[in-house]
Amino acid sequence: MAIKAKLQQKIPKVTLDLSGHDGNIFVVMNLATKLAHRLGYDSKKVIDRMKQGDHKHAINVFESYFGDYVDLLVDSDSELLN
Repeated sequence: MAIKAKLQQKIPKVTLDLSGHDGNIFVVMNLATKLAHRLGYDSKKVIDRMKQGDHKHAINVFESYFGDYVDLLVDSDSELLN
């Protein structure tokens, strides 16, 4: 059992398949903006951090902020696993 903040309980877990349409970085950034607002984060800061590198960097930043709320699926040969 984990103790969770009330806000955390209101956000259902989402699954993104990064090998398909959901892997488009604009789709990921759109979701990041929505989640940031719901969680009370500064969405501009999150997006700016995501834009500071390549696709892999952006996904890693996304995961660091929203990993508790989003399961990211990738193909077994994806560069994101390395």
